[in-house]
Amino acid sequence: MHFEYICDAVSHGLMKVQLDSNTPVIFGVLTALTEDQALDRAGLGTGQDKGHNHGEDWGLAAVEMGSHGRRWAQGKFE
Repeated sequence: MHFEYICDAVSHGLMKVQLDSNTPVIFGVLTALTEDQALDRAGLGTGQDKGHNHGEDWGLAAVEMGSHGRRWAQGKFE
């Protein structure tokens, strides 16, 4: 139950930041029920499939959004 409260609060908080600042925010939060799930989602799993590093994806998305934001501010939407 605690997990759901935390995830919900983080989701609402990030949405509020986006709306208040008129700035896109990357939702880069691991929502894992267990330590093994968190490790897998960070690309640090111990099994045959080591998982995927979602943090890298979020970082790349943030850089791409920053790049788009500059162009959008200049009125370029292509």
